[in-house]
Amino acid sequence: MDIFILGMGHVGKALAARLRVAGHRVTGSTTTPEKVSELEQHADRVVILRGSETEKLARAAVGCDAIIVTVAPNVRNTRTVEERHQHYADVLVASCHSARLACPHVIFLSSFSVYGDGGAGDLPVDEQTPTSNNEEPSSRYYQAAEREVLTHPQGCVLRFPDMYGAPGDLSFAQRVALCHEYFGGKAIFSADAPLYAIHFEDVVAAVIHALDKNLQGIFNVCDNDNLPGTNRQVFDALCRENGLPPLEFLDQIKAPLRKISAARLYATGYRVRHPDPNAHLLAGQRP
Repeated sequence: MDIFILGMGHVGKALAARLRVAGHRVTGSTTTPEKVSELEQHADRVVILRGSETEKLARAAVGCDAIIVTVAPNVRNTRTVEERHQHYADVLVASCHSARLACPHVIFLSSFSVYGDGGAGDLPVDEQTPTSNNEEPSSRYYQAAEREVLTHPQGCVLRFPDMYGAPGDLSFAQRVALCHEYFGGKAIFSADAPLYAIHFEDVVAAVIHALDKNLQGIFNVCDNDNLPGTNRQVFDALCRENGLPPLEFLDQIKAPLRKISAARLYATGYRVRHPDPNAHLLAGQRP
C-alpha cells in the first residue's frame, strides 16, 4: 500500500520504519524544512506542509491508500485557554479536514479527553459512552477532528491516553518538574481521574494493527486488564519522591473518573505490551 503519514514526530517516524519493512511505500510530512534530510531516512518521500494546507495535502497524497494523522498539539503553545482554542483547532481539526478530503481511509490518533469525566454511572467507559466537556479545547477539538475522520465509513479513530517512552520524551518526574517550572505548579487535568498512560511503541503497534485489520470506527487503546492510580496519587508520590510541593489540579482537561474499556480493540487481537509505568509508586498504597 501507499501510506501517507501526516506528522513525522516520534510516532510517525516509527510507523514509517515499520511500514517500509512490511513492504509499504511511505510518504511523510513535516512543517520544518530543516528536518527533511533526517526524515528521509525513515520515509520514501518527505513533503513540507501543514495539515491546514488542504490543497497542498491533496496534491501530495494523490494515489495514497490511507492517511495516518499523527499530529498533536504542542503543550508549550497552550498555556492559556485562548491559546489552546487556537492551537488545537489549527493542529487537529484542520489536519483531519484536509486528510479526509484527500483520502477516505484516514486513521486518526485521538485522545481520551473526548469523554470528559465519563458522565454518570459505574460501568467502564467504552466507545458508546457519550463524549462531553465540549467547552474545553482539548476535548472540543479532538471531538471535532474525529467527526471529520468519521465522515467516511473507512475512517478509524484510535483514542489514546497520555503517551510516554518516546526517544527523548520527558519522564513523569520531569513532567512534574516542568509543571512547577513552566506552569507555576498548576496541572490543568483532573486530580481524581485514573492516570492512564501508554508506551509509544504500543501506540505504533495499535496503528499498524488498525491498518492491517482495516479497522473502522472508534477504538479505545489502553491496558484493558488493569486500573491505574489517579493523577493525584501518582503525582503526589512523584512530588514526594523528588522533594517538590504537591501540584494544584485545575480540572480544566477532564478525564474519566472510572475504568476505561479497550475490550472492543482487544477483541480484534490487539494487546498492550508495556505495563503501567507508575505502578511501582503506589505499591502497597492502594487496597
